[in-house]
Amino acid sequence: MPSNKNRRIAVIMFTDIVGYTALMQRDENAAAEMRARHRQEFEKNHKLYNGDILQYYGDGTLSIFSSGLEAVECAIAIQKALQKKNAVPLRIGLHLGDIVFDGTEVYGDGVNLASRIESLGIAGSILLSGKLNDELINHPHIPTLSLGHFSLKNIAKPVEVFAVKNEGIQVPSRSGLVNVPVNEPKSIAVLPFVNMSSSTDNEYFSDGMTEEIINALAKIKGLKVTSRTSSFHFKNVNLPIAQIGKELNVSTILEGSVRLSKNKMRITAQLIDVKDDFHFWSETFDRSLEDVFAVQDEISLLIAERLREHIGHFEIEGQLVQDPEVPVDIYQRYLKSRYHILKMGKSDIETGISILEEIIKDWPHFALAHLGMHLAYTLLGTIGLVPLQDAFAKGQPFLDKAIELDENLPECQLHLSYASLIQKWDLPGTYRHLNRVYEAGPIVDYYPSMASTLVAEGKFGAARTYIETALQLDPFSSVNYHLKGFIDYCEEKYGNAITSFEKAVELKSDFKTSTLYWGQSLLLMGKGKEGLAFFEKLPQNETEDVMRLGGTTMAHALLGNKDQAERGIAKLEAALATDLMGRALNLLIMCNALLGKIPETISLIEQGIAHRLPMMIYIFVDPILRPLYGMPRFKELRKEVLGEDSKFSTKKRKYQKSLFNKKELQEYRKNLDRLMLEEEPYLDPNLTLPILAEMMEIPSNHLSQLLNEGYGKNFADYVNTYRLETFKAKVADQSQRHLTILALAYDSGFNSKTVFNTYFKKTMGTTPSAYWKKNSGLKGSDL
Repeated sequence: MPSNKNRRIAVIMFTDIVGYTALMQRDENAAAEMRARHRQEFEKNHKLYNGDILQYYGDGTLSIFSSGLEAVECAIAIQKALQKKNAVPLRIGLHLGDIVFDGTEVYGDGVNLASRIESLGIAGSILLSGKLNDELINHPHIPTLSLGHFSLKNIAKPVEVFAVKNEGIQVPSRSGLVNVPVNEPKSIAVLPFVNMSSSTDNEYFSDGMTEEIINALAKIKGLKVTSRTSSFHFKNVNLPIAQIGKELNVSTILEGSVRLSKNKMRITAQLIDVKDDFHFWSETFDRSLEDVFAVQDEISLLIAERLREHIGHFEIEGQLVQDPEVPVDIYQRYLKSRYHILKMGKSDIETGISILEEIIKDWPHFALAHLGMHLAYTLLGTIGLVPLQDAFAKGQPFLDKAIELDENLPECQLHLSYASLIQKWDLPGTYRHLNRVYEAGPIVDYYPSMASTLVAEGKFGAARTYIETALQLDPFSSVNYHLKGFIDYCEEKYGNAITSFEKAVELKSDFKTSTLYWGQSLLLMGKGKEGLAFFEKLPQNETEDVMRLGGTTMAHALLGNKDQAERGIAKLEAALATDLMGRALNLLIMCNALLGKIPETISLIEQGIAHRLPMMIYIFVDPILRPLYGMPRFKELRKEVLGEDSKFSTKKRKYQKSLFNKKELQEYRKNLDRLMLEEEPYLDPNLTLPILAEMMEIPSNHLSQLLNEGYGKNFADYVNTYRLETFKAKVADQSQRHLTILALAYDSGFNSKTVFNTYFKKTMGTTPSAYWKKNSGLKGSDL
């Protein structure tokens, strides 16, 4: 018998009136009037934009469209109409996906996703899925902004959500969204430790301590650790912990302070649960400065243990911080050099280089000092503060020496991957070095490095996967947003590209490369006059003037202003004799291509290759050169630079197979249950996972996985289950009624008022006081 079900691709729209239920309780007439106005505008605009209304439900609606453009235009029209007098606070969510329609009902994964997206919004907003946003690429009159990726309930993969930015439409920030799913459970951000020393000159040490702990925790498989760049974005920023956690998408925050006094140091650290906003662990370490490496390892291991107890199982190695085997004075000077270099201003980088030069004289076998020199010169070149080839030439000997001293350092392999890609154009070698980085960590820079390598080969889908991971770990990195924008630019998704380039420049105002591609995106999406105005507004100094000149020349070429374009090309050709030759040549290639001067364009590409200009590796994916893609000489030049297509590979990290077979798991569970009932270790408020593991005579990692697989709990929840049952029994025991609620909680093994209150309410769905009154027959005292 044939099915009446109709499966098809459609744009699904969900709408919902914000605060309708509360208004209904206060004023039924006002609520009914609001709903009637909503339906009037809804029906009127669906007729105009060819939408099919499928369902009204209370204060919400469900409808479908066959056109993505018409669906979004309809949403904009509805919101603008409802913003007028007596505004209706409506939120709208849209998604393009597969639906099943049986004539009366519509269902499917696409419907569920559209509903989840709508529920994220705020009054006056229009949110879109990434899939629908892709349909708007060639419609620049509907600008959108990426709000990032979200793990939505019953949706298998994280979804990128965009907000419509048209005039009159509310654009929420990520932190301003509602109903955002719980942050990733096994995730942490280490905020910059506060310098509590009497001298501000010691700030380098507190920053260095923070970075070492970030690097140590990043070695733990199964734990998502926010990168240094994004953590330091919140340095000296006065925001609630909950908001910072939301913006970084982590479940836990570590904050602390460092105080130096002569040869002594005091380090405080505390872990904060973002969702419930309470400190579940804190400790102070008073140590000699001579013990700095040991205390970094001690703190990192202790943090990892307490974190595992609180959020669930992951493996922890016996040592997280390696002793670099240098005197403390050398190490302190190294931290000071890195503090200056990472500020990325020319004078700061030069200060860092001076410090490192002295370190290398005093301690020539310190590999990290040589790597620091290579990083400093690489930054000077790539930021454009000195000629790139000069920077590479000065930095290479230091990289060679670092490799000679310790080639297994993941940072060595990462720096080698840069050199292989940008200087040697050796893609197979680049992938080899990056795979060694991955096997050792990986460190966060691995992901954007993989993305930038893959995009050079035109493997945009794979590159996008890596840059999305990079943005999850480092959501405030201008480089990551630039790479995301460049991938969209290469795929001719210019509206999306502009959104990312704009974000990159917002994070780093002097990001010249993002500024250039932002302007080129405007030109290529058909906004020639707007692109010309964009480039004309750039600052007129030596570096920007070449970019300004090249941008305006490209605009004139696209607008048909041939004379002005030729004059611009002549000025760019004059710049080839200056230190700005590399940037000028790259711009000349683009200007000539846009004028249709193919022989001249090919000749300029040949010059770029002869000069080994780093940017030549990305020339072959630039959409401006699309008319050349099929030409035999262009293909030859591409092969000369990139070689044959590489078969890249990365080793997937898999969760370690179970330490126990089914029979062993049952036996260990039986032993643990007996131990908890007979010896009642949970009554000790200082019980930790390592202590309980020692009582069980098994390693800590084994106990953690036993709790995870055998009980589906982390250590804290498992132990607090016993404590809660003990508390409930004490409440029912008449002989205990002379004690306060808090006294009973402490007698049950809870080690703090906050932990007890939070766990009790989460588990029981009520407060301890309410439970006491209901079950003890006494009034009880509030906590």
